[in-house]
Amino acid sequence: MLLSRLLKAVDVVYKGTDADIKFITDDSRRCCEGSVFVCDKKGSSYIEDALKRGAVIAVCEQEGENRVTVPDAKKAYALLCSSFFGDAHKNLRIVAVTGTNGKTTVCGMLYSILTAAGKKCSLISTVENIIGGRSERADFTTPECFSLHRMLSDIYESGAEYCIMEASSQGLSEERLYGINFDMAVFTNLTEDHLDYHGSMQEYRKAKLKLFEKADRAVINIDDPNAQSFIDVCSGKATTCSVKKDSADFTAKCIKYDENITDYAIVGDSMIHRIRLNLPGDFNVSNSMAAIAVAIEYGISLETCAAALRSFYGVKGRMEIMNINTPFRVIIDYAHTPDGIKQALLSLRSFKRNRIITLFGCGGDRDKSKRALMGKAVAEYSDMAIVTSDNPRTEDPESIIDDILEGMKKAKIPVYIQKNRAQAIEYALKTAQKNDIILLCGKGHETYQIVGEEKIACDEREIVLGILNGV
Repeated sequence: MLLSRLLKAVDVVYKGTDADIKFITDDSRRCCEGSVFVCDKKGSSYIEDALKRGAVIAVCEQEGENRVTVPDAKKAYALLCSSFFGDAHKNLRIVAVTGTNGKTTVCGMLYSILTAAGKKCSLISTVENIIGGRSERADFTTPECFSLHRMLSDIYESGAEYCIMEASSQGLSEERLYGINFDMAVFTNLTEDHLDYHGSMQEYRKAKLKLFEKADRAVINIDDPNAQSFIDVCSGKATTCSVKKDSADFTAKCIKYDENITDYAIVGDSMIHRIRLNLPGDFNVSNSMAAIAVAIEYGISLETCAAALRSFYGVKGRMEIMNINTPFRVIIDYAHTPDGIKQALLSLRSFKRNRIITLFGCGGDRDKSKRALMGKAVAEYSDMAIVTSDNPRTEDPESIIDDILEGMKKAKIPVYIQKNRAQAIEYALKTAQKNDIILLCGKGHETYQIVGEEKIACDEREIVLGILNGV
């Protein structure tokens, strides 16, 4: 694409020498011949490096040689990337799901429903991206702008009509989704997380609210105390869901649990149907209602929704029950927040069981305030706790564990400490008794640990199987 044409996306009239642009980036190290470098004021010191690497021009917030200026570089980057890929998102019905917990599961459920209804759709999620029926590993919940718009272009070229995606608070805060016209926005819940990045719950909520300010329609879980804030900013129709409140557009009634099966009746205006899930917990009732509410907006029948959900067995690393021949069960879950752990443990209490053994840790270089709260939740809802490492990153693992233990001082359950995660899992397996449930929290779909600045292999499925098989 010619530079002069590209810059029209940010309302800049370019009078210099035109050039064929092959790449756009906000990282000077990735600049190459025929690229455009985009940066804010903080990044202006990298412009010289970008030009040396072959950048044609810098799009930035400060005037200078070989630059064009814009008021907001992050928004400009999103618009430039969109234009570079032909504004493909304008040809798609995009559903974005945000919230602290449940995003990946709601996306997976909705993808299953739309596919069952014969709709051509793609998926961008934490666990995987599905484009043209092909699944590929995801690197980020919300990809950076260039990668995201390349994906949206591929999705459009694949013939898809719908794109279901997760919208992270960081992605929203950094304007990675700026300029995209969302057909539908979904809110699951808001509990403490990412405060190391956002600084406060108010800023965390503010980031997520951005999604609803321009979405044409919304689906909102009104059981969350923050729900009204999301309803208030909706620019279009807001459909509400609830497990508890009859005032919602869709309400769950007669919820029944049987091990990892959940059965309930979804009740809406002039419609009712029984829904059977192969997943436990009230939170999965909420997740499924959100997916159904979106599908109903697209004219899909409750019968089709129910049939699709009966065939949905969850997402990798989300209350994933391992298929192993042992007298106890091992469940892998991504829960890494105080509320996420609490809800996971509450759901397991509906299982016929002996003890719940919870193995967990907390990430390093991240929100420290939630560590003690996670410890407290585990102590309150488990029968035994094993405190270990998650992704310690550049922090001392023992220091992280000390923070966790602050919330477990009044624990009335046995607490075992082992910073080596593989050894901690081995202890859990060797300690487990008949009908125990071992809940491995925090890693979920991840197959690595970040120690220092390195990623080391840590697939909990392989670790469990290796220990059980004596490898």
